[in-house]
Amino acid sequence: MAVAAVGLFLVAYQWGNQVRYGSAEPPGIGGVLLRPAQTLPDFVLTDTAGEPFGRGDLFEHWNLLALANLGGAGGHRAMARLVEVYNRLADRAQLRDTLRLLLVTADAAPKLARDFERLSPAIAVLSGERAAVSELAMALGADPDTALAGQDAEPSALFLLDPDARLIAIFPSAQTGADIAADLAALALYRKRQPPRPHHDAPD
Repeated sequence: MAVAAVGLFLVAYQWGNQVRYGSAEPPGIGGVLLRPAQTLPDFVLTDTAGEPFGRGDLFEHWNLLALANLGGAGGHRAMARLVEVYNRLADRAQLRDTLRLLLVTADAAPKLARDFERLSPAIAVLSGERAAVSELAMALGADPDTALAGQDAEPSALFLLDPDARLIAIFPSAQTGADIAADLAALALYRKRQPPRPHHDAPD
């Protein structure tokens, strides 16, 4: 009887955790889910106010990031994709409040960058030297030459960074904004249902 009682307790405990925190398995998504999520190396870019922006600034937010040549057609297409995903989350106010849209570029165009940022308070345009941006692109799994081409034919892939500053998913150029928004919402809900993570990776 004692063994049966212990077994029943363990089953009830596991079931209770699943109800409270959700399944241990992440949701299936249309994009590429990274398992395990990848911690990014340190990097330093510059925002439109001239302030440094690095890995430590990614914490506590969902960050949807695109790499593009700002002054070329690729920059406009990348920004359009970011904004479309954001707009598709109009019914998820809490998620939108924690979501930032980051466009990373190696060609500084301050006026155009500020024009982009006026589209939404969630947008931040970040720039850096070609070598620094290329290093970040490779850490994200992107080909820098393709991602930063001035007149790239394909829309930019989008990279999702979770509130622990880890690369968690990649959304290919062929994926629609609506599908990306659905994937992002599913991943955010999955994270919300998990036990709290220790913040040992957080900056001091």
